[in-house]
Amino acid sequence: MRQPTMRDVAKAAGVSPATVSRVVNDERYIRPETRAAVERAIAELGFHRNEIARTLRPGQAANTVALVIEDPGNPFWSAIIRGAEQIARRHRHMLVVGSTGQDYDQERDLLRDLVRRRVDGLLVVPTAHDHVDLHHELAGRVPMVFIDRVPPGVPADSVVLDSFGGAQRAAAHLISAGYRRIAYLGGDPAVHTGAARQAGYRQALADAGLPCDPALISLGNHTVEDAARSAAALLTAPVNADAVFADNNRICVGVLHAAAAHGEVGIAGFDDVELVDLLPRPVALITYDAVELGRQAATLLFDRIGGSTADVRRLVLPTTLVHRGRRS
Repeated sequence: MRQPTMRDVAKAAGVSPATVSRVVNDERYIRPETRAAVERAIAELGFHRNEIARTLRPGQAANTVALVIEDPGNPFWSAIIRGAEQIARRHRHMLVVGSTGQDYDQERDLLRDLVRRRVDGLLVVPTAHDHVDLHHELAGRVPMVFIDRVPPGVPADSVVLDSFGGAQRAAAHLISAGYRRIAYLGGDPAVHTGAARQAGYRQALADAGLPCDPALISLGNHTVEDAARSAAALLTAPVNADAVFADNNRICVGVLHAAAAHGEVGIAGFDDVELVDLLPRPVALITYDAVELGRQAATLLFDRIGGSTADVRRLVLPTTLVHRGRRS
């Protein structure tokens, strides 16, 4: 479920987004009935203001860079934050973090506000949306580096994982273990990483001479609960998958929940999964150094802040297949 934006609050309260901003920032000279309407809409929608943008005054240039991510609660994103912060400190900059909840309107508003407040640079994990116009609008005003995902048609530096190669390796591992009906559980197919991982899965099947059955592919799984429901359906008749590849850590957790009610099920996933070694079943995982992902992205950003005019760079970090869990 996407997070409500300031525009949603404005629509619900029957006011302009500018009025919502004035209420959120506790400005004076707002009619009590207007303030009450906005506060009621905020409470009903569960809106949370972006503290990152609020704490930076308009026109401020204070050795600050911003990292805009999807969800700071996910261990993957928190590791990227640690890596980026290490480099920011080395350059005597403060790193501030904002989240989008995968909502493009919220992402666009946050990025525009950060640029208006004159941060020195932006590290961005983009949502699944066309970013060409937004990048054209902002790129001339502040250096920008994309992390983990590359928006099509956007000429900007980026640091990504080898999503294709990692997924291909994971699916090939399941095939070598004797599984033949291998399901694929993914999230948003419009996201760069999801498309690359599905392509890697398909390539592994093709390399082994196995057909790619559309019934074995489930997309749009955004939560653990979504993934558990989808996996349960794939592991039973009429699909009867005998193994599952999960394209991110949250989906893998959902698959593990569903697999508990089944017998021998092969499981592979992209991203490490906390506490999976405690499980009484083997799980193959594609892992990588997420902290280094943050470091490399921040290093590229500070190169641009320092005046680098080199050609657009795209760094691809390697992945590793590891075995987790316990064999019964």
